[in-house]
Amino acid sequence: MHGVLKVRTSEEKAKAQRLKELEKIESYNKLVKSFEELREKENGRYNEVSLSVSKSLLIENPEYYTIWNYRRSAILQFTETKENSELQVIYQNEMKFLEECIQRYTKSYWIWFHRQWIALRMDQCDWEREMKLCTKLLNFDLRNFHCWGHRRFILKHSNIKLEDELKYTTEKVEQNFSNYSAWHQRSCILPKIYKEPEQLLEKILEEFELVRNAVYTEPKDSSSWIYHKWLVATLKSIPNSNHIEVLKNELTQIYDLIELEPDCKWPIYTTLLLKIEIGGFDKQELLETISQLVKLDPDHKNYYKSLETKI
Repeated sequence: MHGVLKVRTSEEKAKAQRLKELEKIESYNKLVKSFEELREKENGRYNEVSLSVSKSLLIENPEYYTIWNYRRSAILQFTETKENSELQVIYQNEMKFLEECIQRYTKSYWIWFHRQWIALRMDQCDWEREMKLCTKLLNFDLRNFHCWGHRRFILKHSNIKLEDELKYTTEKVEQNFSNYSAWHQRSCILPKIYKEPEQLLEKILEEFELVRNAVYTEPKDSSSWIYHKWLVATLKSIPNSNHIEVLKNELTQIYDLIELEPDCKWPIYTTLLLKIEIGGFDKQELLETISQLVKLDPDHKNYYKSLETKI
């Protein structure tokens, strides 16, 4: 009818979408061909066009890791032919381009690796900006392990205080006890902050209190229990830590949780590990605990049965 807007059918929409995709594929293939022709023509002699063409291709497909390798080869060659001031401009532009890529593809190994590679070649990398970028991305996805790994990279190569990072992990853990990456970050930096055995022991005992709050809040989440396991192992490694008495206290605390959550595997599993570590418990009691775990978590029955050799 005249004056009535025609509404596309599902079939017409699908066809239009398909044509759009084909155009995009054709455009991408032209980019790839253009790059391959350029690389063959260059024969290992790079210039600014090398960066420009490869950049266009990476904008469309940042997972094309061969192109990132190509860019690094070009930049390495530039270090032999260009002044340092020119190189610093190239590095700055590369960091800007990488930041644009990361905003769109936050979990690309190749982008993060290339960013670190460039950062180490800069006269003065803005490490604070790097931290802010990671913080921004983690606000959208708190479990992005690429960001957490980049934070460790930053801490290794900058003068940013480890204490500041510990404070940040505390905030993230308290926001969400299921944040495994934040717990792991704590395990990486605590021994670097508290280097003396006495200091580390005092901090580990505090950490048991923190993780206890987590397991009581979310007893079925593995993150805090895995951190608890790390605390036990670290406690054992500290000389004169009287770790057996500490573990006995932990055992008592977790018994109380089992009364509240009798069918939750994590506290039961942790008590089994603690009993094995403390020693002196009846073997039949430990075997019954293993049988209970097999019933609660049959997918991991072989692992639980393997613990019988430690009894």
